[in-house]
Amino acid sequence: MKGLADRINAPVSVPYPGAHLGLRWRPLIASDAPGIYDLCVRTEAIDQAIYRTSAMEIADMLEGPRGRDVIDTIVGLDPDRKIAAFASVRVMRDVQESAMANIEAVVDPQWRGRGIGRSLLYWQDGRARQMLVDTFGADCTRPASIVNFVDSHMTDRRRLCIAAGFSAKRSFQVMYRELEGSEEAPHISSEYTLRKWDQVDRRIVRGAHMEVFLDHYGTPLRGRWWNEAMSTVDDRWSSVLTDKSGEIVAYCLVGRPAESWVATGRPEAYVELLGVRREHRGHHLATQLLNVAIASAARTGVSRIGLDVDTKSANHAHEMYERLGFVDDRAEVLYSIDC
Repeated sequence: MKGLADRINAPVSVPYPGAHLGLRWRPLIASDAPGIYDLCVRTEAIDQAIYRTSAMEIADMLEGPRGRDVIDTIVGLDPDRKIAAFASVRVMRDVQESAMANIEAVVDPQWRGRGIGRSLLYWQDGRARQMLVDTFGADCTRPASIVNFVDSHMTDRRRLCIAAGFSAKRSFQVMYRELEGSEEAPHISSEYTLRKWDQVDRRIVRGAHMEVFLDHYGTPLRGRWWNEAMSTVDDRWSSVLTDKSGEIVAYCLVGRPAESWVATGRPEAYVELLGVRREHRGHHLATQLLNVAIASAARTGVSRIGLDVDTKSANHAHEMYERLGFVDDRAEVLYSIDC
């Protein structure tokens, strides 16, 4: 494979969006954090966004290239010096199998329809290419991609991605089950032992997760997904199954999505990660663990439990979730430019 610089065609320079758009552009600074958070809360409520930006994500942006990821950001100020738009490019240097950049942008609804989103996407594409080469080196032979997650109901943003050369790669269907409070935990087969999350070595569970998700998806993001789950996982609702030798064979990690609670006013549990090792599949272990999570969440007064499923999954997971009472909500589409 050719080196990254030959494949990615990084531009020499990437200009900020033009002044004709009505905003003044500059890099993000620490004092912007309250304004960025307010903009995210307002626009995500109006857009009915599936996922809500957390204070931790904004803190990551403020760290920029000094943090875990390499991040570059710009903000657009209106004539009253209020933040009306911002964009970020995040290169994930802890992803080992590929060179990947994730892009995000928010534009105040009052400033939409002027070409700001298109100009931000042009800036993000150019900076992502530059940053990938700078981070991993011109001769790097890893597969490279620029990715953007877009809610399926945000049709304008989806059209914008397609016009910029992005292709839809995967769709993640969000599903919810309403809880009555009377749900009961299932009987666990005598071949396995149920252990709560605070009773196991998380490093061993992580090893099982990395194995399971390589088998299912081969995704380089499986380690990142694990780290993100750890920030929300709730001991009360999460559990694993071990076999007679004590080996962890399945796990269900359920999070407490605080941003969603605050945004919607509905306490909910959310299944972050669910997996079964290959040699133990076919014994309904995922179903048992999900039913344990459902009963555990119901006992604590949570009104619903959610999860998301890759619609291209080969293991018919969507059908299993439907049988357990989960109903389709919205979906998120992964767009990518692969180099």
